[in-house]
Amino acid sequence: MAESRELTVDQAIAALTAPLQAVAEVEEVLLDAAAGRVLAADIASTIDLPAFDNSAMDGYALRHADLAAGALREVGQSYAGHGYDGAVTAGSCVRIMTGAPIPAGADTVVVLEDIDRSDGTVRVQQAPPPGANIRRRGEHIARGDVALRAGAVLDDAAIGLAASVGCARLPVRRRLRVALLSTGDELADPPAPLAAAGSYDANRPFLRSACARLGFDALDLGICADRAEAFAQAIDRAFDAGCDVLVISGGAAQGDVDIVRQAGGVQFVPLNIRPGRGIAHAQLRRGHARLGLLGLPGNAVAAFVMFHRVARPVLMAQAGASPRALPRLTAPLAHPVTLRGGRIDYRRGRIDAQGAVTLLRDQGSAMLRTVVDADCLVALGPAAHYEAGSAVEVLALGLLI
Repeated sequence: MAESRELTVDQAIAALTAPLQAVAEVEEVLLDAAAGRVLAADIASTIDLPAFDNSAMDGYALRHADLAAGALREVGQSYAGHGYDGAVTAGSCVRIMTGAPIPAGADTVVVLEDIDRSDGTVRVQQAPPPGANIRRRGEHIARGDVALRAGAVLDDAAIGLAASVGCARLPVRRRLRVALLSTGDELADPPAPLAAAGSYDANRPFLRSACARLGFDALDLGICADRAEAFAQAIDRAFDAGCDVLVISGGAAQGDVDIVRQAGGVQFVPLNIRPGRGIAHAQLRRGHARLGLLGLPGNAVAAFVMFHRVARPVLMAQAGASPRALPRLTAPLAHPVTLRGGRIDYRRGRIDAQGAVTLLRDQGSAMLRTVVDADCLVALGPAAHYEAGSAVEVLALGLLI
């Protein structure tokens, strides 16, 4: 891949995912263990959903043709799990609760709010259209229809849907195995004391958290010194552990001690964004084993942005998940903004009660606190100036984190 042309985020993701081989191994897990896993095969429903005609509201089941008759006789009740055994005949009705079976003969449910009931007589105050408030058998999912597609990431709703169509176990892909490494002689992990020019590593902790939430198995390789032989040893450890990908922070720029960029087979993909500017990548081989490599910037905010905008969708593709683009949301700027321009600049911001976005004061690429304080990333550029009220693209951090 050429290193001269700056790519958009979408172009970089497409280029990085093209050579990937998704995790192939499949296992079956119980529903309780399926959260965050990637579904390996389509799931067809074993039943009609709903399994029978039932009421969408609390009210009265009746024949629509009888509404013109005035008063109706209440002849029974239908509750969820305990339906009415008889039939609704001319001039009669059945009190019915949400989810209860529709009695034979009834074709409409009138909601309780539109009923006047006294002395066993039911009068309809406002007539609904025929068939109102009835959930028809199979209208949601018919038996044999695909309820969940292969490649779906199993969240709470997907697991609930799987249960509702009769699944107790699900086929899922093996978890992606991700090795994590930070580079830099200056780095340390708390509670170790800091050297005079040292700093604590924030990147591996946030990457470990992100991998856990994404359903990956993470191997923490620690901090790598700025020496080529130390980096080679870290790569060997990732191979020995059977990892699929090595995600590195730091060492991917063009400095004298940027050991990732200098390693054999590693290329740099420049992007038209700030902070970060680009991502290192490689497909490493040792015998029949393959190990992907993704190199993030060392500055914490740049690493955060590059991980979530580029590395994360690449890793999800390698885990076997179907592509799912983040929604494109817009909001007006609460104030004018001037920036360098020329690239897409991801600034941290907050959306106010009126829906306008305000940029936070501190925007340095190492100022991780502003990511905590923000509720969105604001994509500005390539223009250099925006007036107050300009519609700009925002990425809700709740969709990323």
